[in-house]
Amino acid sequence: MKASITVEMAYVLPIAILMFLLIIYSVFYYHDKNILIGAAGETAVLGAQTARQEDGNKTDLQNFYRERVKGKLIFLRLTRIEVNKSKKDIEVAVQAGKKRMRVSTIQKAVIPKPEKAIRKKRRLESLMEQENGRE
Repeated sequence: MKASITVEMAYVLPIAILMFLLIIYSVFYYHDKNILIGAAGETAVLGAQTARQEDGNKTDLQNFYRERVKGKLIFLRLTRIEVNKSKKDIEVAVQAGKKRMRVSTIQKAVIPKPEKAIRKKRRLESLMEQENGRE
């Protein structure tokens, strides 16, 4: 009877340690995943804003992304960054992993064109005023 606690702890303690390590790995994984997603979103928005400006200012979005992630990942390693630009949006695709664990995310940002919408609205308003002035 006296050794029953020792035998029970021989079974319980490894399970408790395994659960603790599993929780720690999960927290590290989700921390790194959130860092990757947030940095990809920031990069996409920066790319959309610089593409909107017509002053010819070119930003290296891959290096910007690397700077945002540098030193923040705990568990995963950054493996691939791909930035795709189109006329309507910017897409940042990122992959990171360690052994079997992999994270892949895609963040998009639409390139805003508020100037064109404002011009169209003003043109429509002026046409409506001219039409009302004729009546």
